[in-house]
Amino acid sequence: MAGKIKAQGSLAVVQLHHAGFRAPRELIGDMPVAPSPSEKFGARGLSHGEVQSLIEDFIRGAERAKQAGFDGIEIHGAHNYVICQFLSAEFNRRTDEYGGSLKNRSKVLFDIISGIRKRCGAEFLIGVRLSPERHGILLEEAVGTAKALFAAQEIDFLDISAWNVFKEPVEAAFQGRSLLSYFCELDRGEIRLGAAGKVYSPEDVYYCFEQGLDFALLGRAAMLHHNYPHLLRDNASFMPKRTPVSREHLLAEGLSEQFLEYIASMWPDFISG
Repeated sequence: MAGKIKAQGSLAVVQLHHAGFRAPRELIGDMPVAPSPSEKFGARGLSHGEVQSLIEDFIRGAERAKQAGFDGIEIHGAHNYVICQFLSAEFNRRTDEYGGSLKNRSKVLFDIISGIRKRCGAEFLIGVRLSPERHGILLEEAVGTAKALFAAQEIDFLDISAWNVFKEPVEAAFQGRSLLSYFCELDRGEIRLGAAGKVYSPEDVYYCFEQGLDFALLGRAAMLHHNYPHLLRDNASFMPKRTPVSREHLLAEGLSEQFLEYIASMWPDFISG
């Protein structure tokens, strides 16, 4: 699988996610759902049949992505979206086969992966994004999920959404070394490992490689320069722009007006003027 990623060069991958209780009722017009009822978020628990329908929806989403010409998909299991909610013992209090032990809480994720692999084929890329902590996720369990994914060898890449690739874990018991080190030390077989979080300068990218990652993910830096990798490849002294930048610059980089409004609400200092 690792050779497949390398051989294909430029790839188009779309992300699949379900908001779960993150979806505002006023937006979706109905009560949001979650693995278990949540008074805090005003969400109802999914029935057993609805969980199976959720798994099928992800698989069919991957099939549509393949039909549309994408090389693969990334399953978003981070940031408290519904798969992350299933992984969390804080939010998943189910008593059926989708709750209880970490193995049971991760069953939704693994059933989605197996279904996509079966119906989209061996050459279709499958990635997973995980939160290593926060959102009800404990580091030890996040590492356990990563280990299980590596052992199964059904995905092509794992994306750790670290928020800050330079940080130590939040949990005091695991401090004294970097958060990334807990994942980089795992035997990953043919699966590629990457991370995102405050990766901005070329030095940041090189730091990720030095820690043992196979790739680094760009967020805001990629908004500033849609062709960042090419700019760095062609100029060893390349340094990305610093925020704030103009709306005109971001539009020229391919961002939409609607996305600019979202950015302005999330990061007020990102756009000048």
